Amino acid sequence: MTSRWLPYLRAGFLGAVVVFAYLGLRGRFGEVADALRETPPGGLVLALALVLLGLSCTGVLWLRIMAALGGRLPLLDGSATFFVGQLGKYIPGSVWSLGAQAQLAGRYAVPPRATVTAGLVFLGYHLVTGVAVGAVACVCGWVDAPWPGWVSVLALVLSVLALLPPVVRRLARRLGGRELQLGWVDTAVVVALMLATWSAYAAALVLLSPDRSWSDVLALGAAFAIAYAVGVVVIAAPAGVGAREALFVALLTPVLGVAEATALALLARVVHTVADGLLAASWWAVARRPGAAALDPARLSADATCADLPTASPPAGPR
Repeated sequence: MTSRWLPYLRAGFLGAVVVFAYLGLRGRFGEVADALRETPPGGLVLALALVLLGLSCTGVLWLRIMAALGGRLPLLDGSATFFVGQLGKYIPGSVWSLGAQAQLAGRYAVPPRATVTAGLVFLGYHLVTGVAVGAVACVCGWVDAPWPGWVSVLALVLSVLALLPPVVRRLARRLGGRELQLGWVDTAVVVALMLATWSAYAAALVLLSPDRSWSDVLALGAAFAIAYAVGVVVIAAPAGVGAREALFVALLTPVLGVAEATALALLARVVHTVADGLLAASWWAVARRPGAAALDPARLSADATCADLPTASPPAGPR
């Protein structure tokens, strides 16, 4: 594809993001406005800050996965690539973020296969940890799940197994034909980053719900994690819109009531959308500012070429 078309494609991509983000809330702006009026401004600002923190942890996770696949990117360029590409999740199909990240990373000689594999592993970690957090909450009785208890136990066992390094490495090879340099210490870091992410989201939900106490933080966080995992699976919905909110409301209705659970779901959607936009714009601006550290395409090309060569599987033991 010639470079002269890229500015138009990027403009079309951003335009589609805005359109579908709007369509995701169309007809509900009145409810959103009511929820905003009932939320203390200080709580709203702190909630946004917590969501930004949680999303930033996911950015660190993506960069670590990319590095484990041989596609090392510096912080500025890598963060801009990740967060701008993440806007593609608001377009139906769930492949646009992967495509956007592959195109942006390709400017730095990172093979598309590495970027796409990193994106799939990244989504897998969100899915598995979200299920694990939700399953623990259901088993402990923090969330009144509408399914039998054995389902939660089975989901917890499967999610823990799916996090094991040999399983993740094998999955990465099958998905992208690339070796993922991942050990037990790396997996511990992944789990820590995702726990920080889910915790930040849970605290943000408490702040967005003015009548709730911190005693509800576990229920709110677990319901959000379960709903988020379902949103990852429903690939036809942009950023899981609809499916995610429906399950979130169903899980929290016994705790909050239908009206407040619905308002909280809508408000959380708005805050997360704003946070995604802020991070994408901020990192893109920082990465493009004069004097920002630039990547060495020749060095990256050499690294990528080496990463594409067949390698022996790393030992499954601790690193």
